Amino acid sequence: MNKYLSLISIIILVLIVSACNNATNDDENNVVIKMGTKMPDESLEGRMFQYFADTVHERSDGEITIQLYPAEQLGKGNTQVDNVLNGTQQIYAEGITYFSDLDSRVNLSSVPFLFRDFDHYQKFNKGEMGQDIQETLIENNVRILNDERNFRRGPERVLLSKEPVVTVDDLQGLKIRSFESKTYSQAYEHVGTNPTVVAWTETYLALNQNLVDAAASPLSLVWGMKFTEVAPHMSMVDEYQQDVVLAMNEEFFQGLTKEHQNILIDVANETGEVNNEQINEVVDEQLALMKEEHDIEMHEIDKEEWAEAFEDFHYQLEDDGIAPEGTIDAIKSIE
Repeated sequence: MNKYLSLISIIILVLIVSACNNATNDDENNVVIKMGTKMPDESLEGRMFQYFADTVHERSDGEITIQLYPAEQLGKGNTQVDNVLNGTQQIYAEGITYFSDLDSRVNLSSVPFLFRDFDHYQKFNKGEMGQDIQETLIENNVRILNDERNFRRGPERVLLSKEPVVTVDDLQGLKIRSFESKTYSQAYEHVGTNPTVVAWTETYLALNQNLVDAAASPLSLVWGMKFTEVAPHMSMVDEYQQDVVLAMNEEFFQGLTKEHQNILIDVANETGEVNNEQINEVVDEQLALMKEEHDIEMHEIDKEEWAEAFEDFHYQLEDDGIAPEGTIDAIKSIE
């Protein structure tokens, strides 16, 4: 008897958990969306995510509530991706590379010096291959809400280091922080560094304790993370172009009304535009603060020299099956 009661209890518990996971969009007049991010709420991106949440709530006449969980409160990047896939979290707002397990071509977005500039990167995203990648994500239960791909991060990437890093020779033996990307780590191994995977929220500590000598970051996020307190040399590497995607569980998205779907998409794209209008001014203010308080030294690199050092790695991606044959030349030929 006890055996059967235990079995019934387990079944009831499973049904309750399942109901809780799906309850957030059952009532079209009371939709609750759990959205996780990596960045702190006081950062520019944090403020943009709040803008997204507030504007969606307003445009939906209060019918959609977005609960924000900043600074990896819902787990590290890969954990939050899993959360989105299984529906325990509806949105993860981050770089698209975290979804590379769903389509290996996603890794191309963070390959150092593959794209010339943000315009080049945008043309790739809006072109045939980029659109095909987005369709593959949808087939795997992930939808990018901001389909204009206009939420620029950066606006460029910088390398923060204990000592100056200016030439390719300076990379030899450098302990550099890598995010959770095998492709990114392999790229820097190719040019002689020793990459170490460190969670974003633990990067300051890793620099301070000499676990790593250097870490790359979007310029707009450096001040908020206080990286220049412990790594006062800033090299303007602009190694790859970045945008933030608001990735939503596709099954949840399809359970929404068409009106609510359109609100989420429209406001997600609008948030990118608002971010881009503010980012340069914010960065200029933050650079002034870093120079005054942390006495940073800024260094320009020879981008052509660095791009040449990574070029063989670009074609290695085809040999390794990350990208189909001909992909790299197709990307490089985009005008």
